[in-house]
Amino acid sequence: MTSLSQSDLENLRTDASSLATSAFVGVLVGFGSMILHFSNGSSVLLQCVFEVFDGRLLQSGHGASPGTSAILFEFFNEQVASVNVDTVGQLTFNFGVERGFRIIPDGSGFESYVLRTSKGVFPVY
Repeated sequence: MTSLSQSDLENLRTDASSLATSAFVGVLVGFGSMILHFSNGSSVLLQCVFEVFDGRLLQSGHGASPGTSAILFEFFNEQVASVNVDTVGQLTFNFGVERGFRIIPDGSGFESYVLRTSKGVFPVY
């Protein structure tokens, strides 16, 4: 998978950090994608693989598979403790010790996810 440019990585990290301390409030399921909503008005349009982890269990889903949205429900109304971004744009939402979910870009050349915050819109391919 291709790494983000240093500039894109810095911008994505800055934008993603604005999600820390907001609550994860909902999932809108559509045809071919999901939209994750946060209490500060930000959202993530998801069209790739995501994983839910809790230290013992790992479950996978996909933004294009509506039924897999249910594995995210355990995080509803919980505050995001931190958000981490790695060099390929993998976005990890932490909700406490070893609990959270991560969004894994697929490198297909199409948008894997789109982060929308008050700072702007950032697509990750």
